[in-house]
Amino acid sequence: MNFSKQYIIQAISVASNNLRLSTDKIESVTILKAHIENAENLEENIEKMKAKTELSKFAIKLGEAYRFTQSAQIDFLRISEVFKEHANNLVIELSNLLDVVTPEKLHEIFNETTVAKEIAVELKRSSSAAELTDSVAMSKFETENAPISEDSVQRDELKEELILGEIEPTESAPTFNFDDFEEEILKPISQLESLLKKFLINGAVEEDLRPFIQIMKKNAEFSQEIGFTILTEMHEIFYTAFEYINNKKIVIEKNLIESLRACLIVIVAVVRSKDVDITNYLNKAEKLGKFLKLN
Repeated sequence: MNFSKQYIIQAISVASNNLRLSTDKIESVTILKAHIENAENLEENIEKMKAKTELSKFAIKLGEAYRFTQSAQIDFLRISEVFKEHANNLVIELSNLLDVVTPEKLHEIFNETTVAKEIAVELKRSSSAAELTDSVAMSKFETENAPISEDSVQRDELKEELILGEIEPTESAPTFNFDDFEEEILKPISQLESLLKKFLINGAVEEDLRPFIQIMKKNAEFSQEIGFTILTEMHEIFYTAFEYINNKKIVIEKNLIESLRACLIVIVAVVRSKDVDITNYLNKAEKLGKFLKLN
C-alpha cells in the first residue's frame, strides 16, 4: 500500500477510535477504508466522493490529508503532530457521515461511482462524448471480581505505566488548537491520580472535590465541542462520581477508585493515541457509568 493510502486509512482509524460506534457504524468505517485502499487513483477517487452530498465534507478533509502526503517537502520531524491534526479534523465529519449513511447506502454510493466510471470509459471509446461527473441513598459501587493471573496484573501495570507515565502537570490557557486541547485535557490527570490514592487512604473532603468537578465538567464540554465522544463520556463519569462522593451518595472503596482511575487511563490513551489495548479499562469505566445511571 502506498504512503498516501496508508496515511489516510490510519487517520480514519484514529478518528473512528474517538467515537462510540455501533456494529453498523463499524462496518461503514470498514467499507470506507476498503474503498480508499482499493482506489486505483486516490486523488480522483476523493474528488468523486466530494461530489456526493453525504460524503462531501468528509471527503474535503480527506483531500487536505492527501495533499499533505503529496508535498515535496514533508517535515518528518513534525509528521506525527500533523497526523494528529488530520485525524482530529476527521472526527466531527466522520461522526456526521456515520449518522446519515448505512453500510448499504455506502455500497450503493460507491457502486454508483464505479458504474459511472465504467460508462464514461465506454462512451469515450465509442464517441467524443464528455466525461461524466459526478437522588439516592448512600451506596457502594461493586463489581464482579473474576480471578486474575499474576501475568495479567503485570501486563496491566506495564500498560498503565506506559499510558500515565509521561503525564506532568502543566499550565496553559485552553484554545481549540489540537496541541493545546491535548495539553488542557491532560493537565489535571497527574493531580487526579494522586488524589485518588489519597482518597483511598484518608477519604475525601469537599475542598479537594469541588475544584476538580468544575475542571472535569469544563473538559467534558470541551471534548464534546471537538467531537470526542469517548473523552466526553469518561469526563462525565468522573465528575459525576466526584459529585456523588461529595454528596455522600457513594462509598469510597477500592472498586470505585480503580474505576475512576480507569477513566483517567482511557482519557490519556485516547488523547495520546497510545497503541495499547484499553478494553479492560473502558469496561471498568462504563460499568461505573451504568451504576451512576449515565448510560
